[in-house]
Amino acid sequence: MKIDRVAVTYGELRSAGYPSFSNKRHEVTLGAMIEPGETARGVEQRLMEIAKREVKAAFGDVAEKTEMDLPF
Repeated sequence: MKIDRVAVTYGELRSAGYPSFSNKRHEVTLGAMIEPGETARGVEQRLMEIAKREVKAAFGDVAEKTEMDLPF
C-alpha cells in the first residue's frame, strides 16, 4: 500500500456557563499531498498543528500566521 495523501479533522466544543448557557463547536478538516522526502506521520502531525491553531483562532484565541495564510 502506498500512502500519497493525508487528511486530519480536529474540533473543539466549548461551553459557556451562567447566566446564559451555550455550547459552541468549531471543526476543521485539512488535507495534503505527501511531497518527496516527507513521511505520512510527519505530514499528519504538521496538519494537526495547523488544524488546532485554526480552531483556536475560530474561537477568538490569539493566532499566529501559518501556511493557511500563504497564497498559492
